Amino acid sequence: MSAGSTVIVGVGQPLAGDDSVGIAVARKLRDEGFYTREVTDASVVLDLLAGGSRVVIVDAVVGGGAPGDVLRLHADALAEGVRSLSSHGLGVVDALSLARALYGEEAARRVALVGVVIERPGVITEGLSRAVEGAIEPAAKLARALVEESHA
Repeated sequence: MSAGSTVIVGVGQPLAGDDSVGIAVARKLRDEGFYTREVTDASVVLDLLAGGSRVVIVDAVVGGGAPGDVLRLHADALAEGVRSLSSHGLGVVDALSLARALYGEEAARRVALVGVVIERPGVITEGLSRAVEGAIEPAAKLARALVEESHA
């Protein structure tokens, strides 16, 4: 991977049901030839930004719509009602705040966010609900468009 390339980061927790949707989207895009990372914590974003990469994060969010809705988010939106889940280690909001502190606002502008709305997980479970499973292709389509946009 070269500096300036775009990496799709699917964030999620496989044992938290719909919270694993980011990983499912990353796997789909990996199979299409995109460079992806599947992670349970967003700290990898810091290393990618330090290396000069652009990043498209795909993660489950609570709020902002009905389960299965796909949202293009800006980091500020995560502080205004739409919540990224942190059932994994370092959450997306925390990783972006740390990136700003370490690398400045320019680095944070190299991050695009795709959120898939889910219900807050209540029990340990594997697999996606029907509504969220149906969001994999629309979320992948938006992530593809954001990769293309980052190369324009």
